[in-house]
Formats: sequence, structure tokens, C-alpha cells
Amino acid sequence: MSVRWSKQRYTQVEQKYLWARLRSVAIHFLHIRKSGGTAIKYALKQANARSNEPLPTPLGDLILHPHSFKLEDVPEGDQAIFSVRDPASRFVSGFYSRLRKGAPRYNREWSDAERRCFGWFSTPQELADALTKRWGPKRKKAEFAMNSIRHLRRPMIWWTGEAPEFSKRLSQVVYIARQETLDEDFARLKSLLDLPADLELPSDPVQAHRYTGPNDKSLTPKMVDALREWYAADYALLEVCEQARGEILARQVTVDSSSETSEH
Repeated sequence: MSVRWSKQRYTQVEQKYLWARLRSVAIHFLHIRKSGGTAIKYALKQANARSNEPLPTPLGDLILHPHSFKLEDVPEGDQAIFSVRDPASRFVSGFYSRLRKGAPRYNREWSDAERRCFGWFSTPQELADALTKRWGPKRKKAEFAMNSIRHLRRPMIWWTGEAPEFSKRLSQVVYIARQETLDEDFARLKSLLDLPADLELPSDPVQAHRYTGPNDKSLTPKMVDALREWYAADYALLEVCEQARGEILARQVTVDSSSETSEH
């Protein structure tokens, strides 16, 4: 049976998704904001730059999704890959990214709410300090900002679900990368998905959506405590992710060791 689709009806991602559904199990890349996803997606696109079909791997066809795709959107039987990050570090990165309106990769104008927020807070430290307050005008402004700034208002659990829910879906997770160890994790991903050995993450800051200019990323312990409280659900998720990462890496080491033994 032949299947045809209209370019007017389906986006390129949807076309790849439909193609994968007709062929086999699919591996879905979830793009969690400010967690290294842009660099991973850029590299994976290079591995499949000449094809409009999903990237074939030993585990299934790999589909790269936009930010709107969540773990709950992954069909039963399919699996997922994504990257996470320490929420406090993600907060700092997200604040500066929106302060620059997405530069150097993008130029997305502030919303009216963001314009108000950046009039109140010119640095992530000012916002984090306001968040340490328990009540009063500064606290109200801080809460407004946390719920209004594009990269701050959606915690990582928006993509994965909260820790208890996520734990029930771990069987669908192939790999969890960390922004903090992205190079090592991408090397493991290449081995897992049998990708070309010379495939690398982008070094260009624009391609990686990474700012290399001067930014103060420091946070006082009190600020970190306030952020840990605000992003408590994300920190609970991170604990589950770290445990799952350990189990995934242990399995991969076992598989690699078995392969080396069989070759000898």
C-alpha cells in the first residue's frame, strides 16, 4: 500500500513521524529548553542532512522534535532521548538568553510581560535575590518574572511529567544526557545509535545556541536555596534521571564489554 501526504497539510517533522510509524519503532528526541538540546539536534541533523526521512538507527528511526513535543506524546512502544540540566544553572542561562532576546542564534522580541520583568531585574542574581524574600513587592515581582520569562516559566517537568509519573515511563527512555557532560554523553549516544565516529557537537556558538561573552553566573547559597525551592519538582526529577542514567550507563558498559570479548 502506498502512502502519500500533502506538504500543505504536514510539516517536515510530521512527515518524518508518519514515515517512521509506517516502518518500525521510533526513537524521539525531546528538546527541553536550555539543556543542550540545540547542540545535539544540530549534530544529529548533520548525520541525516541529505534525507527527508527519519535517521535510521539500530534501535529505530530517530525523529527530532520541536520544543512542543513531550514524553507523554511518545506512542506506546516507541522510545525517547533527551537532555537535562541542573535547574539553577538552567535558570541563569535562560535568564541571560531572554535578556539578549535569544542572541546570537535568534532575535526574538520580548513579550510585554518580559519587558516589565527586565525593567525590574537586569541580572539573574537580582531576580534570584528577590525570590529569597517570603513576601512583599519584590517577592511578587519575582514570582511574576518566574512565570513570565520564556525560558524560566516552563520547568523540565513540563516535558517529562513530575518524578512519580516519569518513573512509570522509564522503560520508554533510551538515554538521558546532561548539559554539564554533553561531550561525553554525545559520544555515548553515537555508540548507542551507531552514528559516524567523526560526528561532533557544533563548536560554533551560534549553531550551538551558546553565548560565550562575559556573564556573571555566580549565585549565593541563599539564592540557590530559593531556586531549589521554586524548582523543587525539577530537582526531584533530576534525582530520578541521575539514577536512571547510572543504570543506562552500566548496561551500555556491559554491552560494550561483551562486544569486545566476542571480537577477540
